[in-house]
Amino acid sequence: MKRGIVYGLIFIVFFSISLISSIPASFVLSYLPPVRGLAIEGPSGTIWQGSAHKITWQGQDLGEVNWDVQWMPLLTGNAEVALRFGRGSEMNLRGKGRVGYSLSRGAYVENLLASLPAKHIASKIPMPLPIDVEGQVELNVAQAVYQAPWCATGAGTLVWSMAKVSTPIGGLDLGPVITDIQCENSLLVAKGSQQSEQVSASFSAEVSPNRQYVTSAWFKPGAAFPSSMKSQLSWLGNPNAQGQYQFDYKGRF
Repeated sequence: MKRGIVYGLIFIVFFSISLISSIPASFVLSYLPPVRGLAIEGPSGTIWQGSAHKITWQGQDLGEVNWDVQWMPLLTGNAEVALRFGRGSEMNLRGKGRVGYSLSRGAYVENLLASLPAKHIASKIPMPLPIDVEGQVELNVAQAVYQAPWCATGAGTLVWSMAKVSTPIGGLDLGPVITDIQCENSLLVAKGSQQSEQVSASFSAEVSPNRQYVTSAWFKPGAAFPSSMKSQLSWLGNPNAQGQYQFDYKGRF
């Protein structure tokens, strides 16, 4: 008798999961309340495994998004989705990773990789002078757990590959710019550096939960530093004993 009840419960559970997983994504989305700034076009497949032809968030085209709910994490009480996004994006975004929710940790991200042209990012940042940039920016988040306002824990890298900067007075080939990012109790810490024949630099930054920031950086002209830019260095004052021009800023945003 007891064995029959157990088998019956198992059947009901798996039948319910099978039924829910086969619900069309378009049907579910049609009943969800609209989210301001979010537009989903051409959903297909099921809520378990499917795609959307185009997703726009706050005016930014994220391109095609594919999702696949993972079975194994469900056995430990976690909900996890494998995502792939960016195909057909107007800003040439490409990315993939896993997002989920754990009863013990809350919302989290793992193995997230996103790539975007540096030119697109620069177009969103106000510049005091006309500056043109080249290269590709790649964000790799090994893991991050959400906690207001930023994150409980997190670790990742930000790489600007084939980095080049052009200004009215000259251009610089920076080579790869690599930044390590850590988060602990919403304290964000970033440390990075780059080195090329033209220039070398190092920088660090901290952002606290109350939105205060502290930054420190230096750069040192190399042997191939453009002559057209050397004449402008006098505006920065004198370098230190190592030939480095230093900058320190702090404030709040």
